[in-house]
Amino acid sequence: MKCKTILFIFIIVLCNEFLIAQKKWSLADCMEYAIENSPQVKKKTAESDNVNADYTKAKASFFPEISAGTNVTTNFGRSIDPETNTYSNFKNFNNGYYINAGIRIFDGFKVLNNLRIAKNAENLCVSEEQQIKDMICLEVIQAYYNVIYSLQLNKLAKSQLDEAEKNLEITKRKEQQGILGYVDVAQSEAAFAEKDYNLTNTHNNYLNALSVLKQKMFFPFSDSISIEEDFDIFIDDINAKENVSSIIENAKGTLPSLLILENNIETAKLNLATSKWNVAPSISLYSGFSTGYITVFDKNYTTEPFFKQLQQRQGEYIQLSLNIPIFSGLSHMTSIRKNKNNLLIAEYEYEQKKQEIEVEIQLAVQDKERAFKSFLQAEKNVEAQRIVHKLNSKRFEQGLISILDFQTSGNNLMSAEIEYLNTFFQYNIKSHVVKYYKGIPYLNQIKTNS
Repeated sequence: MKCKTILFIFIIVLCNEFLIAQKKWSLADCMEYAIENSPQVKKKTAESDNVNADYTKAKASFFPEISAGTNVTTNFGRSIDPETNTYSNFKNFNNGYYINAGIRIFDGFKVLNNLRIAKNAENLCVSEEQQIKDMICLEVIQAYYNVIYSLQLNKLAKSQLDEAEKNLEITKRKEQQGILGYVDVAQSEAAFAEKDYNLTNTHNNYLNALSVLKQKMFFPFSDSISIEEDFDIFIDDINAKENVSSIIENAKGTLPSLLILENNIETAKLNLATSKWNVAPSISLYSGFSTGYITVFDKNYTTEPFFKQLQQRQGEYIQLSLNIPIFSGLSHMTSIRKNKNNLLIAEYEYEQKKQEIEVEIQLAVQDKERAFKSFLQAEKNVEAQRIVHKLNSKRFEQGLISILDFQTSGNNLMSAEIEYLNTFFQYNIKSHVVKYYKGIPYLNQIKTNS
């Protein structure tokens, strides 16, 4: 029975690995996997849980503190008789019970400010976690596109090799017919060897790109992964001119890096307010209840029953405390001074980051527009080169051009195809960045397009 169970588990694990290997991974799948398995995200999630615990603790600070306890005392030799409050030489036993409660009525809004600081810390963790996820997603997008780009280059190299093999056969046949010489055959063989090397090189580049994608996804290197090879040449409507000012204003309220610095400013303000109120008096209210049981180890002493004594010895108290800070070694003044500087530092950091973001957005929009123009030029060029190469192929078969001219035509087409693919993927990456500044996270962009 035990062997059957182990065999069943082994089959399930094996089937699971087989399904993962057979799965075609989309870009959204890769991004979600990377986020789920990222140590950075897991670490930030644990940190967020600690911050949430601090926020819960800050909320609980509004409730009174309550404590209860009991004590047992036995006196030997000469001691104070707890019954008569006079000295006695008899051994006695004292058992007390108490419960106390206290609440801070006014403490310079320290509890309230601590609650706000804890809430800001929660918001800060949310922004930091989103920033980490966005960075991971962008890296996965770049790595994924690089895999597809390398794969397409490999396919182009394969088609170039097939064409070179076909041309080599034509050249050899024409040599046998006496139309071409040995030099032409040698040139065709050299071209075939070059295309064969190029195919091997592009395949190695594809494997390297796949390894980088696994690294960005935190995917096991020993496991195989197969991505979706098909992609559509889709370009957004470039006629819709990007409004840089609108993107900048939108980024101020959505970009995690700016939200983090805004939270830092708010926290600095609260810390400054707390340090200022530390010089104010604090008022606290306390109350308590106590009772006990006493017996003296003397044959002439009559001990009252336990529960009767608990009822007779009950006592209560109420205490109102006022604490006025007068001098604390200038710690209050030093704290105020430091918190003022911390607020200025937080504001300066926000202004600096805001200016950097404004420049980044302007450059991102310009890069997107330039990438689109480059794509249009590359598209026209590749169409023209395809037509030229198709005509040159027929002319070569007819013996109207030399093998060198035909090879040059093929190389020009290859370069045009490579540039076409490169400009397409570059434009897509630039477009994703601009959308991100508009407030759309990378993962949401991919899911919307899919």
